[in-house]
Amino acid sequence: MIPLFITLTAINLLCLGTAATVGYLGTSSDPWFGPWHTITGVMATMTCCAVHCIVFTYFMATAKWVQHAVNVKRLDPNLAGPTRSFRAQAFPAALLAIGIVFATAILGAAHENYAINRHWHELMALASLVVNGGVGWIEYRAIARNGRLIDDVLERIQQQKAPAAA
Repeated sequence: MIPLFITLTAINLLCLGTAATVGYLGTSSDPWFGPWHTITGVMATMTCCAVHCIVFTYFMATAKWVQHAVNVKRLDPNLAGPTRSFRAQAFPAALLAIGIVFATAILGAAHENYAINRHWHELMALASLVVNGGVGWIEYRAIARNGRLIDDVLERIQQQKAPAAA
């Protein structure tokens, strides 16, 4: 999962950075930059949501897998406990990242349609990049810890099979 997560996070940050760059290069009334900024902004928002939803799905699926392995293989029930803390680290951070990107998109639309000061949108765009970078690090650490737990569970399952095969 680590290589996939790093790739998805890099794509997420690239999309957010591209939208911000295109937005800073032109104005909304610019015939080239205006429409492209809107398109890149929408795509960056959707990409951000997708990446963090993949992380949600990963933690839900692996927690269920660990619980199933513990039940079926009669492993120590305490093995399933850490999955909750990994989710507790990643979920609020991911929701923050999604929320700030949506707030940025809303402020961009408000600037376009209601002429609110563009500086709010620009400030939130920078905050979106910083927050998503930080959240990526938090998610990475939780995914790495979760991966070590899964490796431990698999090792215990293999140890159970070894005496049976002999």
